[in-house]
Amino acid sequence: MAEPNLFLGKYARFTHEGEQTGLKIDLNRNFRSRSEVLDGTNFLFKQLMGMTVGEIEYDEDASLKKGASYPEDGPHPIEMFMIDGGKNEEEAMTSLKEESEGEGEAGFENEELENAQLEARMMAKLIKKAIGEKKQIIDPKTGESRSTAYRDIVILLRSMPWAPQIIEEFKKAGIPVYANLSTGYFEATEVAIMLSLLKIIDNPQQDIPLASVLRSPIAGLDEEELAQVRLFHSGSYYQAMAEYCLKGDPTENEALYEKVSSFYKKLTVWRKAARQEALSDLIWLLFRDTGFYDFAGGMPGGKQRQANLRALYDRARQYESSSFRGLFRFLRFIERMQERGDDLGAARALGEQEDVVRIMTIHSSKGLEFPIVMFAGLSRQFNMMDIRKSYLLDKDLGFASKFVNPELRITYPSLPQIAFKKKKQLEMIAEEMRVLYVALTRAKEKLYLICSLKDAQKSIVSWSANASHGEWLLKDYVRANAKSYMDWIGPAIIRHQDLAEIAGMDGGTADDTNSSITGHPSKWKARIVALEELQSEEDGEAAVQQNLLDHVKHGENVEVQSGYNDQIHTQLTWIYPHLEASIHRSKQSVSELKRQNELRDQESSTELLRKYKRPISRRPQFLQEKSLTPAEKGTITHLVMQHIDVRKPVTEAAIDELLHSLIDRELLKEEQMDAVDKSVIANFFNSKIGERLSRAEVIRREVPFTMSLQAAEIYSDWKGADEQILVQGVIDCIFEDHDGLVLIDYKTDAIQNRFANGFQGAKEILADRYRLQLELYTRAIEEILNKKVMEKYLFFFDGAHLLEM
Repeated sequence: MAEPNLFLGKYARFTHEGEQTGLKIDLNRNFRSRSEVLDGTNFLFKQLMGMTVGEIEYDEDASLKKGASYPEDGPHPIEMFMIDGGKNEEEAMTSLKEESEGEGEAGFENEELENAQLEARMMAKLIKKAIGEKKQIIDPKTGESRSTAYRDIVILLRSMPWAPQIIEEFKKAGIPVYANLSTGYFEATEVAIMLSLLKIIDNPQQDIPLASVLRSPIAGLDEEELAQVRLFHSGSYYQAMAEYCLKGDPTENEALYEKVSSFYKKLTVWRKAARQEALSDLIWLLFRDTGFYDFAGGMPGGKQRQANLRALYDRARQYESSSFRGLFRFLRFIERMQERGDDLGAARALGEQEDVVRIMTIHSSKGLEFPIVMFAGLSRQFNMMDIRKSYLLDKDLGFASKFVNPELRITYPSLPQIAFKKKKQLEMIAEEMRVLYVALTRAKEKLYLICSLKDAQKSIVSWSANASHGEWLLKDYVRANAKSYMDWIGPAIIRHQDLAEIAGMDGGTADDTNSSITGHPSKWKARIVALEELQSEEDGEAAVQQNLLDHVKHGENVEVQSGYNDQIHTQLTWIYPHLEASIHRSKQSVSELKRQNELRDQESSTELLRKYKRPISRRPQFLQEKSLTPAEKGTITHLVMQHIDVRKPVTEAAIDELLHSLIDRELLKEEQMDAVDKSVIANFFNSKIGERLSRAEVIRREVPFTMSLQAAEIYSDWKGADEQILVQGVIDCIFEDHDGLVLIDYKTDAIQNRFANGFQGAKEILADRYRLQLELYTRAIEEILNKKVMEKYLFFFDGAHLLEM
């Protein structure tokens, strides 16, 4: 039985005897393509396909044969355009490193987005040139020549992530385009606006959907007008809109009042209709009342936008044909779809015979042929996600994974996994070669190859290293290590004499031993395209603006004559009227206010954040000595004071029992016990104030509070209008006995070793330091409890000192 050839993979068909019939159909069938296009494909695959890499010998029997003849029409049916990214070696290496750390096709980075836009602009130029020059092609029905139409052009992509960017660029260029996308329906602007409108009809108290509808062409408000409406109420935006319609002055801004009141009245009508009519009827009513359906039709890509809106109507009608009813359930159904990451394809707006450029995947083009084919994204890296998994499965070899060392808790590649990866990589390479073969055999008359290179000259130099190779088949490691289609196409075509000038060689790219390769009858034309040729008008304006900024930056006088000089001057010299509010915090803690008060003479109290000074050196955490910071010690001490039972005698033994209880409850760690000075705490409760605390009728510990103060009271440099600032803090202890309310604040400041005369020398300094803090605590207690604080104390654990304020 004959050995089955693996070239066609899933496309091959085999008889019960094992004879490969698919090979004759797909490789040696009569393509209705120009002989020059087929010659170029044969030239490429004769260098690429071998049994080791590619899984087939591309010999004479496998080479393509033409099935139709065409009149001579120019020497270059195959053209390649290489967009030069213009990056130097350092930038290219940085990008290469970033790509190697990515996940191939799964990601869509900024650089890839830029490449998609550049290649789309290149294709748009070629299409406009072909249409404008009325390039002649052969009509397959009549056999006569005719001018190229948009429907004769097809763009092939390996996969569709680039399609939205290409469609957007084509719309800007005025080229009708269509792609059968499986996603992007909910992201379409017109659909998002209508869904927002349905959301606020269901529940108008949703600020974001309401703002999006008001900002849309349905209501037509701009940012300034939205802000004016917002001033009428601090609650939901719907309440602000209702207040504006009731209390707003129509004469102050007649246009704004008309837009808002008109929309508000319509919203009331729509909400009533939502309760009485079918969902699909409601959607069609919205199309009619808002005029949004007609508006979308007048935008770029209007047919597609209207088709998307009609699809929303159809899907609502289908939804109600089930057992479910109502606007709320329909919106919840869509939300669940979006939460799962599901999406719907854009609605089909065009028929097969529409005069548009089509974008399709290579797989979907299988079995089809087109007059003009543009194959884009040649430099996109292959999707290697399948061989990067932590485990691999193979139908022949079985299962392989990384070796796991549970004791050291590390993993590293195992020999079976490495073997699996090599095998799967070769299988993936062979599959990508088959896909490339399909792409290159779709064109009848003209084939354009479009790619983006980081550094075109560097790539050409790399490809030229294969020019001296004497055999037709490129070296196995060159083909097996390819990361993109250009890693195959570049080294192959650089050996052809038509690329001698680009390769920087005179008379050919190889010696006489390669004459059959360099002199191959296929015709190639390649051109390096600079970025400047593909700049859009927006890019050009940006470049002009940047040039002006560069002149200004270097101190040069730039005189710009414009009718907008006064407006520009007003905007550039405008000062925000509430500047003070933007540089001061609207909420402060008592501790931060105390710190600002201490530093007021040294630095501005308006700084939102203190400047961070990085330490000169720092050991890794596992090498650092495990010691508690003063702040941590203070937190632990406050924790003990919060949980201690003051109704019982407080002794060192009782404190020790409490500490073990806190450890059992996982509120404290064993190594933190040493931070608690049990004797000082016991002495505090044996003092006069401690005894009063133990006998107090009401005791409150760790009391959080929030109060509102005038900004001028908080910030000494406040010069703006009066505004309220929220102040929050936590009071350590409040108790009430027969003498009234008493406030106690615990402090863990180091005193003994910092002041020459100990506590007596530090009393005045400590009192000044904490006076503002206690004043704020007192004010909060008196305003919240409506009782006067009779006594205030600071208790310092370092030395067990009590300071009455």
